[in-house]
Amino acid sequence: MKNTIAAAFLVLTFLGIQIQLIAQDYVVTTKGDTLRGEVRPQNFGANSKVQVKDNEKNKSSFTLFQVKAFSFKGETFQPVKGPNGYCFMKLQKGGYLSLYTFQLLNQTTYDGYFLSKLDGSGIEVPNLGFKKAMTSFLSECTAVTEKIDKGDLGKRSIDVIIDEYNACVKNKSLDNSKQIVQHEAKTKKISTWDTLEEKIKGKADFEGKANALEMITEVKNKISKSENVPNFLIEGLKTILNPTDLKVDLENALNELK
Repeated sequence: MKNTIAAAFLVLTFLGIQIQLIAQDYVVTTKGDTLRGEVRPQNFGANSKVQVKDNEKNKSSFTLFQVKAFSFKGETFQPVKGPNGYCFMKLQKGGYLSLYTFQLLNQTTYDGYFLSKLDGSGIEVPNLGFKKAMTSFLSECTAVTEKIDKGDLGKRSIDVIIDEYNACVKNKSLDNSKQIVQHEAKTKKISTWDTLEEKIKGKADFEGKANALEMITEVKNKISKSENVPNFLIEGLKTILNPTDLKVDLENALNELK
């Protein structure tokens, strides 16, 4: 019985320590270190600092440019370049496009709203001229800017704007990646046919040489347009080139069509 109670006590103690560690605030430095403990931010614009005191009561202080992020009372703060230069801003919604709140001049509360993209550009969410400012800032995604311009999405819909814009950017990124893969595949296919074409050009005149070169030009044109190569072109090239020492090169080129 005593062993059971002792074991239970150890488990509860361990869980208590784990919960305490999880609940602790932290500072992440630009060096990649994560320091957990009692966090005390000192927000004074460009002179902002943050202090962390660990469980051994050791204190460490970091300037604005020595910190990637810190957690204070369960909320996340990051250094962001805002309307008045760099300062610690409170993260409200993260993503490629993130929403922050910041302290307006001579204020201690976080009443200013700021949008920041991962490319480093940002804009204070305006009270006046919202449509014009936002359609310009988010111009990469017309599906979003059209809704803003029509009045379907306004300042009160900022969360929806962020979600739809981030989804748009993600889809564009996937589309670009897909296009790059497709372009590389086309380039590889065409390069094999380029090799065959150059070898044919380097040969002395033989029966069907001109026709073979015309057929290869048409094959490359079909590949560049992502169109199927007609069977009659393939069979025509086989008829002309299989009897020659270019048979292997033709087979290599045809394999790229599979």
